[in-house]
Amino acid sequence: MIRSTDLRMRSQLAAHALWDQLVRPSATLASDVPWCAEAITPDWITAALAQGRSAQVERITITGGDSGSSVRRAISIDWNDAGKAAGLTTRLFAKTTPTLATRLSAGMVALTEGRFLTQVRPRLSIEAPVCLHTARDRLSGRSIHLFEDLTVTQGAKFFRIHDEINRQQAEGIVDTLADLHGTFWAPAEGRPTMADVAWLNTFEDFFNGGVHIGIEAFHELAMTRAAAVIPSAVMARRAEVWPATVRAAAASQTGTVTVIHSDVHLGNWYVTNDDRIGLSDWARVCRGHGTRDVAYSLMTTLTVENRRAWQDALLQRYRERLRTGFGIGMGMDELMRGYRQQAFSALMMWTPTLCPPPLLPEMQSEATSMEMIKRITTAIDDMHSLDSFN
Repeated sequence: MIRSTDLRMRSQLAAHALWDQLVRPSATLASDVPWCAEAITPDWITAALAQGRSAQVERITITGGDSGSSVRRAISIDWNDAGKAAGLTTRLFAKTTPTLATRLSAGMVALTEGRFLTQVRPRLSIEAPVCLHTARDRLSGRSIHLFEDLTVTQGAKFFRIHDEINRQQAEGIVDTLADLHGTFWAPAEGRPTMADVAWLNTFEDFFNGGVHIGIEAFHELAMTRAAAVIPSAVMARRAEVWPATVRAAAASQTGTVTVIHSDVHLGNWYVTNDDRIGLSDWARVCRGHGTRDVAYSLMTTLTVENRRAWQDALLQRYRERLRTGFGIGMGMDELMRGYRQQAFSALMMWTPTLCPPPLLPEMQSEATSMEMIKRITTAIDDMHSLDSFN
């Protein structure tokens, strides 16, 4: 049941989103929050990025993008001579929330994401986008994150469902996760600590928010719709899957909790022109056990065949990276238990993507959602995950 406060909030956001669509206001002042990338003006970019210099944007051009939980657009900038001399970036990537659906999805977490990107991300050693500007308006739900366009500045290639991650790239993924998790597990001078991110929600908070809006029903719809790609052994025990998902969310807060990205599926990883693996889209960053990220990443980024072939070695590599880089000794029993259990929290990210609740955007294609559900449920079957809570 949706509470009256939630209804008022949704009505308020809906009214602002409708007003934006009808009036289509432009953003000109630094204090403005553009309602979409097309509302950005040269004056706004100048105010946001020139920072008191004599640089001035003369023209901007929207050069492409896509849509999902937020709307992403690439922007090309023409600076005056002062801007060129200062070496200010000429290619940007903007994430905005122009619709009610995107404001209920990405807009609600934009403040947390922006805070993490600007306060914590600069102190991490991993490859990840650098945020140049972030803002959110609480009343309207508008939000924006502005980045350098990595596809131009670093030749980044983002992975898509037809791409097959090779072994070296898979090792880069587990190294990145170990470096992220280990940073907060083993504080050292110059590194951020868990005290620095006490304001982050837990993964269980995120999960319970989905329960509150009735996500279980859409999970069940997706299990029916995707039955053809789910192993028969998992379908035979379907009634146990959602209870296991609830237990997995609670288990993500046990043991040594760290900062987790929490949405480490294939499409959020990229490789730079010098073969570094990077991780983007920090909208779901939260506190939880590292096995949440490890299970979700390996079960979605790798084909079934490659996961089966490389899984044990990659898990050992994760443990070794924690040990050598941060002095953390994680037992194989703890790692495997968490890995098996968190398969269910990974599945929960994709069943509602296949069958989204009302008012939430369609975030992925049906083909992508079906493939992700196939990969995760096959891992559940392979790892006997339904028995991992015994």
